[in-house]
Amino acid sequence: MGSSGLSQMRLVVVEDQPVILNMLTLALSAVPGYQVVPCETAQAGLAACREPTDLAIFDNHLPDMAGIDALRLLRADPRTQHLPVIMITADADRQTRMAAVGAGANDFLEKPVQVDELRLRVRNLVALHRAQRDATERQALLQTLIAASGSSLAVADARVPDAPILYASDSLLARAGVGADQVLGRALRQLWAECPASPGREALEQAIAAGQPGRFVMATKPAQGAAGWAEIVLSAVSDGCEVARYLVAAVNDVTDLVLTRQAHAQLSSRLGDIAKISGAWFFEVNAQLRLSYVSDAMARAMKGSPAEFTGLNVARLPVYLADTERAGAQVSVLFAPPHLPVHHQLLSLHLPDGSQRAAQISAMPFHDEQGRFAGYRGHAGDVSEITRARDQAARANRAKSVFLATMSHEMRTPLTAIIGLSEMAADLAAPMAFKAHLEEIRTAAMALSGVLSDVLDVAAMERGTLVLNAAPFDPRAEAERILNPLRDKARAAGVALSLDIIAAAPAPRLGDAARFATILRALASNAVKFTSVGEVRIDLDLSDPNAVRLCVTDTGIGMSAEEQTQVLEPFVQADDGIARRYGGTGLGLSMATWLTRAMGGQFSLRSDPGIGTQVQVTLPLPVAMPQVPASQGLDGCRVLVADDNRTNRRILQSMLSKLGAQITLCEDGPEALEEWRNRPFDLVLLDINMPSMAGTDVIAAIRRGEAARGACPVPAVAVTANARPEQVLHYRKLGFDDCVSKPFTSAALASVLARHLPPRPTTTPAMTAQFTGN
Repeated sequence: MGSSGLSQMRLVVVEDQPVILNMLTLALSAVPGYQVVPCETAQAGLAACREPTDLAIFDNHLPDMAGIDALRLLRADPRTQHLPVIMITADADRQTRMAAVGAGANDFLEKPVQVDELRLRVRNLVALHRAQRDATERQALLQTLIAASGSSLAVADARVPDAPILYASDSLLARAGVGADQVLGRALRQLWAECPASPGREALEQAIAAGQPGRFVMATKPAQGAAGWAEIVLSAVSDGCEVARYLVAAVNDVTDLVLTRQAHAQLSSRLGDIAKISGAWFFEVNAQLRLSYVSDAMARAMKGSPAEFTGLNVARLPVYLADTERAGAQVSVLFAPPHLPVHHQLLSLHLPDGSQRAAQISAMPFHDEQGRFAGYRGHAGDVSEITRARDQAARANRAKSVFLATMSHEMRTPLTAIIGLSEMAADLAAPMAFKAHLEEIRTAAMALSGVLSDVLDVAAMERGTLVLNAAPFDPRAEAERILNPLRDKARAAGVALSLDIIAAAPAPRLGDAARFATILRALASNAVKFTSVGEVRIDLDLSDPNAVRLCVTDTGIGMSAEEQTQVLEPFVQADDGIARRYGGTGLGLSMATWLTRAMGGQFSLRSDPGIGTQVQVTLPLPVAMPQVPASQGLDGCRVLVADDNRTNRRILQSMLSKLGAQITLCEDGPEALEEWRNRPFDLVLLDINMPSMAGTDVIAAIRRGEAARGACPVPAVAVTANARPEQVLHYRKLGFDDCVSKPFTSAALASVLARHLPPRPTTTPAMTAQFTGN
């Protein structure tokens, strides 16, 4: 397990005796840099250890499980198998100690525990754990870097005659066409035993024997009649006494460079002619990085003549890198050792008249007959207009993102009022016709909210920034929720809408419920919209524990092959007549296709004009672990609500009151923080965008206060219009437990709150019906 920070060490203490638990917590919390998580049960301790933890302390006698059994579970979990654990017990017998050690305990303390001894053992174990982890991480990092770089490397022991090979990278083994067992232990010089004899090979073997560094170029074994060339960079690693301890050989294929060098005389004359005729920017720099050639066109672009630039070191040119990572760096860094090729590097030219131009440069290093670096040759071009257009497009894209985010918030806020107030009005005594109108208003507002979410998802699709929010959910319940509003529409059109569910056993699935609902809503809405006679059949197959299969079949107008391709593009419908007759945004199939692929699923479409359409979607939604039973009511729960919008406060007060909660309303963040400091609450609901103090700042202050007092965290839920999955993840990192997206219904609010309250006995069926929004 990794540490939670470089200076903060997280310790989990599990002890069922409150006095002892408090003593251990206080004793360890007093040590600077220790963050202590106290737990009274083994299950709570196991759950806490699955978070990044540096050390755990388990009492052996716990109410729900023996500490030794809990330790075995820790060692069986890859996330905690190396976590240092101290076992504490009042049993001093040898059998208990041996059982603890056999289960994987790193240390053992007997009660009563001495504070100084406890701190000393904790410090030593944490230091050892961190040292082992750091060493493992460094080794893994080195292996990863070597593999990612594709470098051909060999490491040999310079202290032993013939320098036997200790390590060979995968790239080197692949180059040699051998396995590791054929290389390890062999003399380093034998890697080139089959290469033709040459001065380069002789010099390399002498350097290996002497343990001296150097660069060597030699011909490699011919392949298909064409000789190759390799550059071996030999480096010596000292043992601290100026004696080589290891030799590191890096092998690079320089065949192309050698061949280029051999043809240099012929190419140089051609280059001059081509440069004059084409007007291209050609240049050459020597081994000292001084310009040895500048084409007329390049010199004119820099407001000078070739003679003015010839002999000038590139470090003195007013030319700088323009890429985001190294913007402002001098162009000379491109030609510094290890002299790598330069490909399409963006530059900024600062001209004498104060203007700036954008250029793109590519260059290749070249070598002399002995294989020594001799300089670079390359070309460049003015890309100012292209860069200006790119920057303008980037600004437009950023402006679009800001606009969409702003519109999302500004539209969801009044939608919250429309949906919430329509629910509140429907609860009042009123004629059924009036309630039906209110339901139509609420349904229309929810539809508008869905369209808004689809548009924002399309924006994320274009940016490639979709974030999925995986959580347990019931696909059957989501299907019923999505299809209920469509049944009336289908019935009015004379179309039969059916849902068939195939399931081995009821079980929640792990995945993004909102995106699953979006896919189903898009496919079902499309099917109902384009079907005037017949039926729309939806099959939801839950028989596979690792996947959910969805099939939507209709007897509608169907599509030709060309139309099937068109409708997969956002905002596109088969033709303008379709758009005028059936309406819609043209997002349905494109959204369903993209979300399916983003979730790692499979999407297929089959359609025939005049016959109908069938869409099949398979999503990798595995069965979720069993969840703790949700609370069945809010009777007596003290709920703190903060929202700067008066209408939102009224809606939340009405919905929470129906659920039996005791509500404290606040108009801003500071007021909410003051109320939390003055009295305990069972639940906190915070708006995010409050002017005087954001909800994220409020929850951060609450979490700091809880940590300072050693109090259990109060469940906190963000209630916000900015509820994109990536934003929700951010809220969770800051301390929120969940998020309710505006606009919301009482059922949606109740469903979220139910996940964050302890189980409560069900008093009456009426309470359950009220809580679930029925």
